[in-house]
Amino acid sequence: MAIYPFTSPIILNDTVFINYGGHTGTSTAVQRQAVYTIAEKAVSAYISTLLLPVTVTGTFYFRPNDPYLLLDYGYVSGVDLVRFIDTEGTIYFTSTGTASIYASLRDARLGILDIWQWVSACNCSNSLFPFPYQVQVVYGAGLPTGIASNHPDILLALTIHADMVLSEMIGYGNEAPGLVGVSEYSNQGYREVRYGLQDTDFGSSPKAKFIKNLLEQWTVRRYVRW
Repeated sequence: MAIYPFTSPIILNDTVFINYGGHTGTSTAVQRQAVYTIAEKAVSAYISTLLLPVTVTGTFYFRPNDPYLLLDYGYVSGVDLVRFIDTEGTIYFTSTGTASIYASLRDARLGILDIWQWVSACNCSNSLFPFPYQVQVVYGAGLPTGIASNHPDILLALTIHADMVLSEMIGYGNEAPGLVGVSEYSNQGYREVRYGLQDTDFGSSPKAKFIKNLLEQWTVRRYVRW
């Protein structure tokens, strides 16, 4: 799994959070910044891409019999460089962009890159190691500019998840945590029966399932279709 590249929120802020129903309560600015980042990271992981277009670098093990690479992120906007590297870090060959026979985007949304005719290009036959050891790809990926920051379904999903995490941070008292589904509940004597955390990436509560439904149209099933 790729390391999430942001340590602070890039979409959520107090204005968006409050406008979409978030509750700041007694939370501090530092706490809200943390939960905004956590929510964006979770949504990014679920939809398999970043919420804004960013240039990233991925390094992949080279498989001689497989001319395809599944990049770390979907919604690929373009490929800048493809480098073929040996075991000592030497660059055999560099392909620029995808306007050549050496690299082509098979599916930009899924993030599948074709690597074509690398043997004739990289002079690997002169090496003790006949194949590249790694392939390094510099590419742009992420939802197009303006999508995550303007679409209500994404903003609402981010807000709900951030609100759930913030409630966990502040504390619930004797109520069920927001990330856990409850199948039975009793008020005066306080009794509840929970179910496990296996239904969605955001938990098993009704809110978690609602987040999943809001993000469905933006989600790329990359590993299922790969």
